[in-house]
Parts: sequence; structure tokens; C-alpha cells
Amino acid sequence: MDWRRPKIQVTDEELERLRSAYRALGPGFPAAALGLFEPEAGAGEGEWCVKMFGRTARCLNAGELASTDLFALPPSWEVMRTEVRGLARRRSVVTVSGFMYCRPRGTWEKIRVPLLHVWTLSLGKALRFENLLDGIELSPARRRTRKAA
Repeated sequence: MDWRRPKIQVTDEELERLRSAYRALGPGFPAAALGLFEPEAGAGEGEWCVKMFGRTARCLNAGELASTDLFALPPSWEVMRTEVRGLARRRSVVTVSGFMYCRPRGTWEKIRVPLLHVWTLSLGKALRFENLLDGIELSPARRRTRKAA
């Protein structure tokens, strides 16, 4: 499927699943969010390419995304919770805006940080994720095919 032109409308159920993934965000990467990146049965190993502004892209499988910081926080910081203020959909693209409440590890001080994410979804699975404020993009890794000699 071409991730640039999905023709499927995001359903209310998929929108609620995305909203619950944001509610579950906190210390760590919840299964609700990770489930959006898992491949369909028989769709291959589900490798994702992580591109960060100013860094070299790297590829990870869906299980390794839990160790990836999609919010570009330094390792000494952690996300405590998120607050979704806006969830707008247009066809298969969902824009999420709101705030993350973060803190430096080992303290109780909370800092409110804005978030603006764009998801491209199809049949309840992520085809692309963009963190616009931090310059991070996740997209399926393109498979390398060998040419027949």
C-alpha cells in the first residue's frame, strides 16, 4: 500500500484507539501506542525508519520502537502524561495537538510542553507518524529487493 495516498477514512473506533494510546502515555511506551505500529499478520517483520532532524535515519523493528523517544526528550527527562486538546481527521490523516507533562528524572517538577503530531492510519495501523515540533518522522522501511541476474 502506498502510504502517501491511502484512501480509507479513519473510523471513530480507530480515533478512540489513538486517543486511548495518548491517555496511556506516561513513563515508558505503552502497549496501546506500540500496537499501532505492529504489522498485520503476514505483512513481514514490520521495520520502521526513524528520521530525526539533523541525524542519520535508522531502521528498527516494531518491537524496538519502545526504546525510541518519539518526543525528543533528553534521556534525563520522562513524560508523565499527555493531554490531548485537539484530534482532527481528514480521510486517513489524524492531527493530534495538546500538551505533554514532563519532568527531569528524580524530581517532582512538571513542565508543560506542546505537542503536534500527524498520523497516517489505515485499518487501525500506523502508516506514518510525524512529530512536527521535534522534527521526527516514522515511516515503514522500504524493502530492498535484489535484481535477478
